[in-house]
Amino acid sequence: MRRPNLPAATVAVLLCVGLAGCGIPTETEVRVDGRGPQSGQGFGDGPTPSLPVRSDSDLPEQFTTNYLTAAAAGGETSEIYDRVNSYIADDRAKLKQKPGGEPAINVIRLLGGPRARRDPDKPGGFLVTIQVQQIGVLRGDGAVGEPELTDRSYEFKVAPISNTVGTTTQPVDGLWMINPPQVLLLSTDALTDYYTPRTIYFWNAGRTTLVPDVRYLSNSVPRASQATEILGWLIGGPVPWLLPAAVPLPEGTSRIGNAPNQGDRLEVNLAVPASEVNDEVELDRIFTQLAWSLVPPDPEAGSGDEGQMELKIQSQQRKVADIVDYRRAHPPYQITGNPKRYCVVDGVVYPLRIGNESLMAVPVQQEQNHDVRYAAFTGEGDQTAAALVTEKGSGFELRVANGAEPLRTFGVSRTFDVIDRPVWLRGADSHLPIGLVVADGALYRFDGNGQFDGKGQPAKVEVPGVSGQITGVGASPDGHRIALIADNVLYVAALSTDGGAVTVGRARQLATSLTTVTAVDWIGESLLAVAGAQPDKRSIIENVSVDGVSEVSVVDDTRGDVLYLAAYPRNPLSGTDLGVMYEAEGLASLAQVPIERGQVDMPAPAPNSSVKPSAPFFRY
Repeated sequence: MRRPNLPAATVAVLLCVGLAGCGIPTETEVRVDGRGPQSGQGFGDGPTPSLPVRSDSDLPEQFTTNYLTAAAAGGETSEIYDRVNSYIADDRAKLKQKPGGEPAINVIRLLGGPRARRDPDKPGGFLVTIQVQQIGVLRGDGAVGEPELTDRSYEFKVAPISNTVGTTTQPVDGLWMINPPQVLLLSTDALTDYYTPRTIYFWNAGRTTLVPDVRYLSNSVPRASQATEILGWLIGGPVPWLLPAAVPLPEGTSRIGNAPNQGDRLEVNLAVPASEVNDEVELDRIFTQLAWSLVPPDPEAGSGDEGQMELKIQSQQRKVADIVDYRRAHPPYQITGNPKRYCVVDGVVYPLRIGNESLMAVPVQQEQNHDVRYAAFTGEGDQTAAALVTEKGSGFELRVANGAEPLRTFGVSRTFDVIDRPVWLRGADSHLPIGLVVADGALYRFDGNGQFDGKGQPAKVEVPGVSGQITGVGASPDGHRIALIADNVLYVAALSTDGGAVTVGRARQLATSLTTVTAVDWIGESLLAVAGAQPDKRSIIENVSVDGVSEVSVVDDTRGDVLYLAAYPRNPLSGTDLGVMYEAEGLASLAQVPIERGQVDMPAPAPNSSVKPSAPFFRY
């Protein structure tokens, strides 16, 4: 249906005859009528997903929900503004397209509402309020950047209208938006309904590891065009917060024509700088980056996971390979598909028996395995690193060893008053492992001997953008991103480890619905497991995407504050979900099930049978 022409001078409110007798209350609760209709997901050659239109609902709450989808599904800037403005009655209230540049689509998470009540100044009209979190700005390259707005709530005037032509006044069907804020708003529900998250990859500065970068691809993009769209994102470079951990393609790289995907063959034609044309090592890196970025690794995420990819440079074929086989042989980062579980009982680290998972011995000599509060292991065989946090008087020591198992000699760092669990950075040189630990409100780095500042002490790591007391840290599976907790707020930041030093980029704050954040780890390559308290004071664990867009509860009640949790991150070669292990009120649990002593591989007779398992963790 075409929107009628409504000059500002002729817009009037349509009086609802007998409104009070129609059974419409003065204030209504939010109603969920389902999300906007979708006729396809855009990953085949089927129809484009359809967005709801203004006339789809006469309920003010659902009308507002639909309005918050109007900026979805991509398209030209003018198309986005046209879709949003099709909801708005008065031409003077329509959103104005800014000259030049891309539209700033502000992604918001609804925390409350839409809630409608009668508008006392508009007979037949409603005031609809929503409580929101500002998540970020959806950019033209599919990235959700940091938020630009600070509004925590919006109130919309929604009403039916009439159109006067000459002496005749005719009602116009449905509801209209009367006074919208002059910004483009998009709900997180709409973003996840009409876009698909896609991970693209950029090499780290040392060209040894691919660093994941999450983008959102409109479901309206047909499969044959998706690789071309994503190739443009790669050429544009990583999102700002990943710098300097991730580096762009060689300067001057550009696309020649489209990158057609015929289902069984993907063709990519690039122009690269002259210095790179005959550099086979660099071309192999580009091929690896493209193989992981242009086609979704999970077959359920799209039908393009089979077939070959051909790379041409200046229209000359340089490399052809089967995508699936190539990715198996060239993982994006160190992937260990055989994680092991451990826990602490009465100050001693033991292996954990969960289901049919195999056990691995504790890599620490028995004489060193005592008074342990937290532990972290990485590597195996000839090169294993262990970090033990042990009780020392009224404080704690960080003790670290690196070498062949069992580890016998531990370097001892300074004593801390308060300390969190240590973590090892993946992807670092196995002969020079790098670890991080939060202690006494700051972030420290240490090496396999427990020192890094040349004086036998861990070195403090500055985190730009974070000024409060840091209380928790988690390391990503690629080893170049961290999640932090400072003053009960969640952050992510990129880091580089060139030369053994740790340099952290500017941290980005992530919005969650938790009132306090108490523990964090990585449960996927771009997904965090986050513990904290809800407004009702109940402690939960949820999964939060690395850009804050997605937030899903996975443990609805931890039965106590969670100050410690550990996860094994799913990766693109293994979708194994091993759950999150945590400690609440001194008791260890897997998901919502307590870990019992019978699951701990302890010698007989078991010592101190009344002590429960604590501080569970993964070795991978």
